[in-house]
Amino acid sequence: MGAMRTPLVCKFLLISLILVGLSSISIANASKVYVVGGTKQWGFVGSYNKWCTRRTFFAGDVIVFRYPEGAHNSVRVSKIGYKSCKATERESAKAMWTGNDKYTLRKGNNYFICGIPGHCSSGMKVNVFAK
Repeated sequence: MGAMRTPLVCKFLLISLILVGLSSISIANASKVYVVGGTKQWGFVGSYNKWCTRRTFFAGDVIVFRYPEGAHNSVRVSKIGYKSCKATERESAKAMWTGNDKYTLRKGNNYFICGIPGHCSSGMKVNVFAK
């Protein structure tokens, strides 16, 4: 009778170990959601890069740009677009205008600007580095 239980106990232990392992993987890879600027909305509020330095971001995390719909936009740009405050035609075509714009971060630098003329040069740009 003891011999019949051993395979069942082994199967139970193996299944338990697999489930524990899978649950720890999903916890380790859970992404976080950050609202750009925290409680302040995307707008003319100062340096967003200062806000970034107080946080650690990871690839897969999501950042959200909140603002009154139509007042601004958000555009993922290249390093050149970030420095010049100018999105390419291709980047501009992917601009978001919802007021609740969500982007998944890629590993490395993630550059964003407001594409409305004058807004980026007035501080509406952010470089989010993700590990």
